[in-house]
Amino acid sequence: MMKFIALALIALTVLAVQKDTKTILAEIDADNFGNSILSTVQMYLQAKGNAEEVLVLLNQLLAGLVDDQNKHDNVIRVDRSACTRIVTDLENSIAYHTAQVSANAQMREDNEKALAEAENDVRQTIQDIESNERTFAQEEANRNKAHETWVRKNGEHDDAIAAVDEATKLVQHLSLGATFAELKPKFEAVQKRLIENESHGALFQPIVTALTELASKVDQKAIQRILQLLSQLRQQLVEARSVLEETENRQAQRWVEFSTHLSNEHNRLVERKNQLEQAIQTFKTNIDTATHFFEVHTLELESAQETLDAENEWCALQEQTYATQSSERQRQQEIVDRILEHLTDKLTATSQYLGGRF
Repeated sequence: MMKFIALALIALTVLAVQKDTKTILAEIDADNFGNSILSTVQMYLQAKGNAEEVLVLLNQLLAGLVDDQNKHDNVIRVDRSACTRIVTDLENSIAYHTAQVSANAQMREDNEKALAEAENDVRQTIQDIESNERTFAQEEANRNKAHETWVRKNGEHDDAIAAVDEATKLVQHLSLGATFAELKPKFEAVQKRLIENESHGALFQPIVTALTELASKVDQKAIQRILQLLSQLRQQLVEARSVLEETENRQAQRWVEFSTHLSNEHNRLVERKNQLEQAIQTFKTNIDTATHFFEVHTLELESAQETLDAENEWCALQEQTYATQSSERQRQQEIVDRILEHLTDKLTATSQYLGGRF
């Protein structure tokens, strides 16, 4: 009885093993790769009758899968190194071009601001130059007019002094015994000259009156009085001429100083205008240069970003391909390992399954 139970247990165990083997092989068979391997094993077993060559073949296949994985591991290491290097280079390039875009934008903005200020300054400087030139012209005209007035008045004083000196000589001749009749033509000429002197007519009127009185009566007291009047008049004329000359000299010196100041200021303004105009050209050149390089670096930045995006996409694709293929090879290795395990440890059950496939 016990022997029968033991045999029954052994039979059940064999059936369980056979069922387990069948289930596992059926799962393998449902896979395309597993189906292909099982078909190859089935063909070899039917042709050779033993599993030795099949085991060698499967071990070679397994070794090939491992070798493929090792090769792909090497490839992915190279790809990862290249991706790291290229991505780093592109990121550095992007950082550089980004900085250049920002720097050139700031340079353009700064020079545009400086240009606007310089253009305002040069307009104001031109106005200042025009104002300076108008002032110079007006003051020069005033000075010339004042000088002409002085020349005219100084000439009038010279004429008046000369007339007084001539009258003094005539009166002195009378005091020395000359008769009025002898000097009458000269007296009349002197009187006429004194009367026609427009600028000093009022001043000469007492002299003219006194000389007229001498025509009717020559008197030493009258002569002395007239000589005293002529001396006083001459002194007044000389002093007045001296005052006018001092005023002229003072105004002339003042004009020399003021005209020098205006000329120096004009030179300074012209120099500033030239400097501003040169600065304006420099600012415009800087703006053009900054705009050019802003556009160049913007294009380079866009190109580098596009290249980086493409490189990241390519690197991600390589990683995805590597992961997919590695997973597939791992799955295939597991299938081959399981088939090898069944052919080694469960050959009978495996052969029975393969025999019943088709």
